Amino acid sequence: MPHRAVIYARISVTKEESVSVDRQVESARQYAASRGWEVVEVFTDDGVSATHNSPQARSGWTALLSYDRPHEYVIVWKIDRVARRIRDFWDAVTDLQDRGRALVSIGDNLDMSSTVGQIVAGVLAGFAQLEAEAISDRVTAARRHLLQNGRLPGGTVPYGWRALPNPDGAGYVLAQDPERVEYVRGAADRVRGGATLYSVVQWLDEVGAPLPRASQSRRKSTGWAYTTVERLLRNPVLAGMVPYNPGNSSKERGSDVLRDENGLPVVDPAVAVMTPTEWRAMVAALDNNDSPRAKPHALRSKTSALLSGLVWCGVCDARMHRGTTQGRESYSCPRCHQTISRIQDYVVEQFLWAKGEHVRWTPVREVYESGAAVLPEIEARLDELDAAIRDAPDRAARRRLQQKQDALLDLRDQKRAEAPRTELRYEDAGFFAEAWAEAEGVEAQRAVLDDALERITVRRGRTGRGLDTSRLTFSWRHPDQVGPLPEPSQEELARWAEG
Repeated sequence: MPHRAVIYARISVTKEESVSVDRQVESARQYAASRGWEVVEVFTDDGVSATHNSPQARSGWTALLSYDRPHEYVIVWKIDRVARRIRDFWDAVTDLQDRGRALVSIGDNLDMSSTVGQIVAGVLAGFAQLEAEAISDRVTAARRHLLQNGRLPGGTVPYGWRALPNPDGAGYVLAQDPERVEYVRGAADRVRGGATLYSVVQWLDEVGAPLPRASQSRRKSTGWAYTTVERLLRNPVLAGMVPYNPGNSSKERGSDVLRDENGLPVVDPAVAVMTPTEWRAMVAALDNNDSPRAKPHALRSKTSALLSGLVWCGVCDARMHRGTTQGRESYSCPRCHQTISRIQDYVVEQFLWAKGEHVRWTPVREVYESGAAVLPEIEARLDELDAAIRDAPDRAARRRLQQKQDALLDLRDQKRAEAPRTELRYEDAGFFAEAWAEAEGVEAQRAVLDDALERITVRRGRTGRGLDTSRLTFSWRHPDQVGPLPEPSQEELARWAEG
């Protein structure tokens, strides 16, 4: 009975015709035929990188491992089709050996059913890893060179910008897209003014802002997505900076940006729609805004979003989810499943009783640039001192200037080490009852509630058609300022009248 084999083929970029999947499979079939082996199955991973994906993370390889029809060999074009890291390679080989199968590489003339073949395979796997690392280093260096020279290295152009031919040479550069950048600017201005991301989504839909190309390609796109707007506003390109995270192996963009030799962010004012200080303040606001009214899920429901995220389970200490129970708006715990309904009117009634006559202290977050704000001035002064030292009339004058320069360099190091800080303060925004009466729409009303109420805790209790108010406990902000204010006495009224 002839030996049986399966074929495995992988490629990162389908345009590489010299090592295309079809070419690999055909070579493997010819190899098997020359030895009289029967090919019982073919497994492929098309468009999958071996540097960023271990064999166990690929669908084709995992299907190969679970294939239960008897076979003795797994044929590949070269061992780098299996892995480009030594550890990944030996993990894959071990998986095959545990199943009684041997790896055969055509291009490397390698049969791992023998001890010598295994030794040679180890050496070749090491070379494959070195080659992968060298390619990665070259790509990283080329990318940084392009970025430092203001050129686009490829990839997706951010919404609101476009790629234009480089006026100073080869390649392309980034420039604002006049048809779309104003939508970006408008979204950023609204968030910086205190609006929620969801309200920005609504605004973009209302004004008919064109969707990003990725969204346009969706057959059933219904408009702007919350996550799309958040990614757009968090992109440092808004401040003229370039995302740059060398060595980042994840698929996330990361938070670092391209920096110069002194560690300062490289900023292109012609690309920016705001200053780095303004952008950092906006991102800090997004980071700190964990209010449920900023979340899209609740606001997209057909039921009212006024209390969404404020209602908590007293049994599990978990947020209760908004929905309906027998057609009534209700909240239920995702863990213990206790439910309560028809509480919104009662909550509003209690809010007006407890807070209506008190001052609404609304939080305001301020981001201070700290040391980074003075760095441009320090650099400018250092340049002036350099020129003054060169023009100094004598050694004594030169030494005095150099001492000033040394002190300024020390100050620069100190300021670079200072991180921006966010401070929270509270502003008097009038009385709660007045703010509630003036609030138009759920979002405005929710903003008023958020300044008054931290949470509503629900305990188990009597069930039935009526609301058991004893199940509800209110946690107020500024708990020392709760309840109607006492009526002023006659003496107090007389003193006020006297001025």
